[in-house]
Amino acid sequence: MITEQEKNEIINAAVERVLAMIPEVMGNLMANHAALHKINSAFYQKHPNFAKHKNVVQSVVEMIEGKNPLLEYEKILEQAVPDIQRRIEISKDVNVTSVVDTISRDYNGVL
Repeated sequence: MITEQEKNEIINAAVERVLAMIPEVMGNLMANHAALHKINSAFYQKHPNFAKHKNVVQSVVEMIEGKNPLLEYEKILEQAVPDIQRRIEISKDVNVTSVVDTISRDYNGVL
């Protein structure tokens, strides 16, 4: 059994090591974020028509990334382009600003 003092020394040593790692971890996170920002900027420069549809881009990229978690981010973006274009094309005629007051209940010819 260890004494309370030994326990505190172990805890303090662990905390000290963790605190010493924080600058390195933060530096890596910042470098990773900067790299992703650069890749995203280049992607939107290459595909300026996607800039107005960032929600579609995000959705498709997340879907492809979920299916291929080990794939490099650049390749994920490359794979996403056809799906993004297809979704933008599909959604361009969708009207989300006006609502129809009465819905047609005429089902003749449907069956």
